[in-house]
Amino acid sequence: GTSVGALVGGCYLAGKLDELEEFARSLTKRRIFGLLDLNLRGSGLFGGMKLDQRLREHLDGARFDDLSKPFVAVASEIRTGHEIWLSSGSLVTAMRASYALPGVFEPVACNGRMLVDGALVNPVPVSVCRAYEQPLVVAVNLHYDLFGRAAVIKHSAGELVVEKDAPRPGQVNPQSHQSRLGITGVMVEAFNIIQDRISRARLAGDPPDMSLQPKLSHIGLTEFHRADEAISLGYQATMSQISELTRLQSVLV
Repeated sequence: GTSVGALVGGCYLAGKLDELEEFARSLTKRRIFGLLDLNLRGSGLFGGMKLDQRLREHLDGARFDDLSKPFVAVASEIRTGHEIWLSSGSLVTAMRASYALPGVFEPVACNGRMLVDGALVNPVPVSVCRAYEQPLVVAVNLHYDLFGRAAVIKHSAGELVVEKDAPRPGQVNPQSHQSRLGITGVMVEAFNIIQDRISRARLAGDPPDMSLQPKLSHIGLTEFHRADEAISLGYQATMSQISELTRLQSVLV
């Protein structure tokens, strides 16, 4: 699993998926803010230790060897760009490293490496399952409908509009409230673009046997308070493909 996929996969195999779901459904904007430990002097806006503490409440001491099935969490090494497969050691450390969004959460130090979100290198890690010789690979792609299919658009550069200038009557100000993303917003949107482009390239070269693609483009990357809606959409996307999943599984038996 990569990023939130590593979190869900790890909790599932550790028998803590119900607790994760209960926690996700309980989140509100206020509770999310309370979990973010602002750290302006660090290498990320937030330290992530409050989230780490919540994970350890249920998974303290859990290791890969304790899991019922093989599990791999994908991370990226920030200094080299290497794709890192974590398959042994501390489960909480591996999950934290896999979802450490650059610029938002601080990198996770792990055996001499500084690790960040695995979505920088392998957002939908089909290749990991292939490397472990799995006969059937079902991928869950959360960014399928995030952007339009056209990768290149020819466009004319207009005049630069300084944000402090008020628009003249009849003039549309491109620096409207809707277009102001803020620092975190810009980082998140840039990260979304990276994930989308990398996912397309890697899945084209190494496609899964089947993809589940819930339509989540209207839910922002940081809108965790909308977990109820996201879980429902994921369930619907899975149930719509349940007959094909059953058929593929029966072929392998």
